[in-house]
Amino acid sequence: MFLKIILTAIFIIIIPVLIIPLLFSVINYLPEIFSYFSFGLGREFFAEIQLNSYLSLYLSIISIMVSAIIAISLFRFEKDQERREKERQQKQNKEMVFFFFERAVTQVFNSQQETFWESFDFVDISDSIFGRVNSIKSLMSNEQFMLLNKIIDKLKKIYELERDDNYPVVRPAVDELMELLTIPVYPTFQYHLKQSKPVFDLLNGDTIELYNILAPDDKAKIYSKDKILNRDGNVILEKEDELFRVYDSEGHKICEALFDEQGIVEGEAKIFDFEGTLVYDGEFANYRRNGQGVEYLYDRIKTKEGTWQDGELVDGVIYNVLLNDAETLFLDEPQFLYKSTHLFSATDTDNDLLVGHLKLNDGDYHIMQNSLRDAAEVLGKYYEEM
Repeated sequence: MFLKIILTAIFIIIIPVLIIPLLFSVINYLPEIFSYFSFGLGREFFAEIQLNSYLSLYLSIISIMVSAIIAISLFRFEKDQERREKERQQKQNKEMVFFFFERAVTQVFNSQQETFWESFDFVDISDSIFGRVNSIKSLMSNEQFMLLNKIIDKLKKIYELERDDNYPVVRPAVDELMELLTIPVYPTFQYHLKQSKPVFDLLNGDTIELYNILAPDDKAKIYSKDKILNRDGNVILEKEDELFRVYDSEGHKICEALFDEQGIVEGEAKIFDFEGTLVYDGEFANYRRNGQGVEYLYDRIKTKEGTWQDGELVDGVIYNVLLNDAETLFLDEPQFLYKSTHLFSATDTDNDLLVGHLKLNDGDYHIMQNSLRDAAEVLGKYYEEM
């Protein structure tokens, strides 16, 4: 484009210099043909210009112009070569970053699909990858660049933790990365949504945009899905704007709630731990337990049931609390029988603790006398039924 502009300017400047003297030279040498034109002054002026002298000057000007054009063309060619080399290097770095990004994120998700593992073959993320990330910064916004660096940094941390046999903190580090990458509902329903076919179905909008920027031309773009299937082809999630519905492997709805980055805004949900154990079934509002709900221990053992306000049970029942006697708690705060099995070892044959339920009303509680039983006996029956 720049070269075209130069050539056009030269054309506009040179043509008059060339044409006008030639025209009047013709008029001067063939006066009989142009006698009816009144070019007397012009003929006298241009008669003084010798055509050979004019052509010599003109060719000198053209020679200078051609040299300038060649110099400019060579300069432009070198710049284009540098630009193409920079683009080639940038493309190569982008493909390398994408290779590690896709492979490492997939590997992390695969680790989530295993309930227990002592070690996992996480992708080795070296420091050199950060240099490649910096080289492709121009392809991204500042927010996307920061997100990519966070993801790569967390992937590197996960690899290093496992390399150093620091297994107790590897899984929390994996959970932290998945929370950064995935839709808001995933951290709460990890146990169910980790059955998704690929992790890319679960990526949040920011990570999807980043993926599409990094993906090479021969790689299909990915988009946010309103319906996600598990590996058996069954629906495990439906999405309508910020409303999420989650289903278990048998097709039962376990959640219908509004979510954002902070968690459940409002709605109803069954909440599970990472092993799939139900811990709460009830209503939410303003990110906390509000409304009717039931809290559970393992094996669906109820601990609390009733009306919740700002995350605390205010009206209802607290089940199976340890008691010193019919009127006093074992400790100042309610202690659940099934969390205190260590108190009933074989050496504690004379343990005479009771167990009972507490009735709550506006935050105050009293012991339900008709619920009192021998704690050791209740625990013994529980173990017999297992």
